[in-house]
Amino acid sequence: MWKHNRGQVNVRNQQILKLFLVLIISITYIMSFSHFGALAYGSIMSEHDEFAEGTSIGSISVAGQTPNTALQLIDEQLTKWLNETEITLKYMENSTRLDLSYFTFDLEDTISQAKNGQPNFAKVELEPIDEILYSLSPSLTENDFHWDELIAEIIRSAASVEIGSYEIRLESYLKDASKSEPHTIAEYKLQAEYVEAELELFVGKSIEIEPTSQFSLLEFVDDEIGAVSPLTLSKIATGIYNVFLPTNFDFIERHISNELPEYAELGFEAKADQDLKLDLVFSNPNEFSYLLEFEKKNDDIFISLKGPELLNKYVILPEDKETFKPKIIRQFNPNLGPTEIKVKVEGKEGQLIKVFREHRDEKGAVLKKELVAEDFYPPIHRVEVQGLIIKEGDSTIIPETDTTAGNNGEDSSNSTDDEESSTENPTENSDQSNSTNEDDLWGNENELPK
Repeated sequence: MWKHNRGQVNVRNQQILKLFLVLIISITYIMSFSHFGALAYGSIMSEHDEFAEGTSIGSISVAGQTPNTALQLIDEQLTKWLNETEITLKYMENSTRLDLSYFTFDLEDTISQAKNGQPNFAKVELEPIDEILYSLSPSLTENDFHWDELIAEIIRSAASVEIGSYEIRLESYLKDASKSEPHTIAEYKLQAEYVEAELELFVGKSIEIEPTSQFSLLEFVDDEIGAVSPLTLSKIATGIYNVFLPTNFDFIERHISNELPEYAELGFEAKADQDLKLDLVFSNPNEFSYLLEFEKKNDDIFISLKGPELLNKYVILPEDKETFKPKIIRQFNPNLGPTEIKVKVEGKEGQLIKVFREHRDEKGAVLKKELVAEDFYPPIHRVEVQGLIIKEGDSTIIPETDTTAGNNGEDSSNSTDDEESSTENPTENSDQSNSTNEDDLWGNENELPK
């Protein structure tokens, strides 16, 4: 009896178990069909669906393309973009290229979220750029900028995936705009003793040096002033040159005189002449305008440069100064006595100097050192005119001469240089003395000695 009941229980349990398994399988099948079937259907449809007319992702049109094909097109464009695009961040006169590895693109998400029939941008994120800010200026932090706007602008240059060169000015996003306000960058004073009436033509003038432009002194004078003497123009050129030396402005054309004028210091002269087309030309590499102004104070002429303050410091260093002693050139004049000597040209030492410009950052560290100018003024040789050396019997009369003044203490045996002395024959000079006066033999005042 007991065995019979036990058998019935086992049969009933097996039936329940079978029914349970059937239910589990059925439920699993239904759920799997609804889930994977939808995915399969969506997959089949996505492979054949095409983007509508007018759909683009960045600079690439994907109209008429399937998502898979569009993904391939964008991936190819991104590879080109990474190889050929430059993004430059600039702050004041400093700039640096942004490494494109700071960007992270999600192209699959870009395709899946692309909206039909309208422009779309690639989905991209930017890693922190604190190091880049520090390289531009150690004092810069995120708090100095409208940060969200700046980051959005940087990301926008990448989201279009359009190949090109991009430049982003950080000054445009500064919270404190006072750094872009005008300051007096440099000033030069031309002392009253060197000021003549003609310089008044420049007083009150204000010249705008536009961003990334060149300035020509001769063009300005021709357009705004008119004819000016070479002396006045050279004084103005010297003042302008001194004002722009301690800046990052680049000199394109500059000239100097044969002899250093009294109003200029060695290494700091600039010569200009309208007739000889001697110009002073420089360029403004900055993104800001600067004003060059002329003002008269207590009979002195002040030339000043005003504009946004420069980030770096520019220190001018005159170095490697050399001097060159003049030689003595002797000329003969039969109208002078045999012991008579007259000094026609006193002579002057020659000079050479190199002018360097050091670029220093805000902390005083030297960024670079460049040679700005190498000025050479040749020596002016001493010219002496003396009578002819004559013989009387067995003796020779030789004129006495003081060579110390013209040769800075050199031994008198070296005072005459045959290669630069007059080669005229004394006898021939004697024959011509009746037809040639003293001034003719001496030559013109500005004539170069032979």
